[in-house]
Amino acid sequence: MADLDCVIVGYNDGDFDDYRVMCERAGAQSPEMQIFRKEHLVVDDRAMPLMEVINTVRNRTTGRSDRYHVGEVFNLAGLYLTNYLRRRGVSAEPISLFSAEAGHLVDLLERRPAVVAVTTTFYVNIVPVIPVVELIRKHAPGTHVVVGGPLVDNLCRAGISDEVSDHLWAMGADTYVVESQGERTLHELCVAVKEGRDLDSVGNLVHAGSGEWRMTRRAPEANDLDDCWIDWSQFRDDQLGATCQTRTARSCAFKCSFCDYPSRAGALTLASVDTVRREMRLLAERGVRNVVFVDDTFNVPPKRFKEFCRMMIEEDLGLSWYSYFRCSNARDTETFDLAARSGCKGVFLGIESGDDDVLSNMNKLAQDAQYRTGIRELNARGVTTFASIIVGFPGENERSVQNTVDFLNETKPAFWRAQAWWANPKSPVFKQQEIHGIEGRGYQWKHRTMTSEEAAGHCDAMFERVTEPVWLPLYDFDFWSLPYLDGKNVGVDDLTAVLRTAQRLMSERDHRNASPQTLGKTFGELERQITALSPTPAKFTVD
Repeated sequence: MADLDCVIVGYNDGDFDDYRVMCERAGAQSPEMQIFRKEHLVVDDRAMPLMEVINTVRNRTTGRSDRYHVGEVFNLAGLYLTNYLRRRGVSAEPISLFSAEAGHLVDLLERRPAVVAVTTTFYVNIVPVIPVVELIRKHAPGTHVVVGGPLVDNLCRAGISDEVSDHLWAMGADTYVVESQGERTLHELCVAVKEGRDLDSVGNLVHAGSGEWRMTRRAPEANDLDDCWIDWSQFRDDQLGATCQTRTARSCAFKCSFCDYPSRAGALTLASVDTVRREMRLLAERGVRNVVFVDDTFNVPPKRFKEFCRMMIEEDLGLSWYSYFRCSNARDTETFDLAARSGCKGVFLGIESGDDDVLSNMNKLAQDAQYRTGIRELNARGVTTFASIIVGFPGENERSVQNTVDFLNETKPAFWRAQAWWANPKSPVFKQQEIHGIEGRGYQWKHRTMTSEEAAGHCDAMFERVTEPVWLPLYDFDFWSLPYLDGKNVGVDDLTAVLRTAQRLMSERDHRNASPQTLGKTFGELERQITALSPTPAKFTVD
């Protein structure tokens, strides 16, 4: 009899070369290819994302085989679901990063778990799911495989069309969870599989017991975040480390017109400050130094945010924290003072645009002046700021793009990145499709004021014209690499120097037709900066 009920598999980062091929197929002028160009350098005649460049250069110098990867910060979905199941009497073990922990997953599969759950947070297509399911089938053919999370919820929300059915067969799971939360459904599924019960008794499932995919009854979940707090004391040291993620809220209080998340996740739901206090104490006791709050709007409501900050100051646990942050809801200097005193070390700012007309079209409920005040106040208190920009939303034009360039150069956040708008047909702006003349979806679109290829071109031009903040790559990096690397003893100042040189190298390669000698000289400078870093050993190793 199996001694393990469920294994939860977190994130599969996929193969970068496969990603390269996908971007190249989209076309040289496509947003996909523009993003790819600004996410890689060429080392030893091979395109590599920046974190792999760091690994390659350091290992060549040190003789080690370290694989630094933001996936060392354990996947929150895996930990949360493991905690949820264990509390309800279901034995469970999590896997964080599939590509680095496939061997450990095989070891767990040898214990013949009743269920393996594959999460899909961050996935925009089914490709990362397939190799995970294939490995499970190879080593534990009798185990029930369930896939859930945002990818499945998005695919199946409107029903099981022929196209959706094809995707479900291609992923290869036995069942799929269609529910924006899903933890209760997973628990009920684990119990049903263990007891050999008919799966029709479990709500929110898609399964093909009769040869065709069909949905069981809808059973909306409303899980109480205070009841679902994470008991960090139950996890091993190697599952925590110096940096951990957690959440204190579900959904978002706003209705930005480019985003369908609030419509999927429901009303904003909050954990109490006392629940957060309990988790912070446990994390500090385990030696965690950095906490990443993944709440979409961490400083909303403002009153609760101040209560949180005062709690952190009162507890004085020695924790630093990072989060998303809305400048428009930080309405007084006390907010910024409390944030800094409570340990705020870095914030992700969804600026999206430096143009008030575009912000109005996005229904951001924010203005340029509020962003300027917010960045100024955060910078003055030593909080690292990252500005995320969308280019090409309906109403965007050359003037609005220039306004965003001016905004970034004048406000000087520490880091920034711009990407072409991803046209989500389920987002609110598509209710005004005829008004804006929107045609297409994803990264292939046009509307009355811009095309997707023009947006990609503007992103490339911004890469050259935004000179004050430093570009932050997305693939295996992003803002969340900052707390991870800080936990590995790589501070923002050292990292900024590396990133600025990498940005210059990309610019010389893509925009300035630099000679091989110039490129070699710049890469030599980058090598010296990487070699000078003194990170603690990585958890993962290069194969």
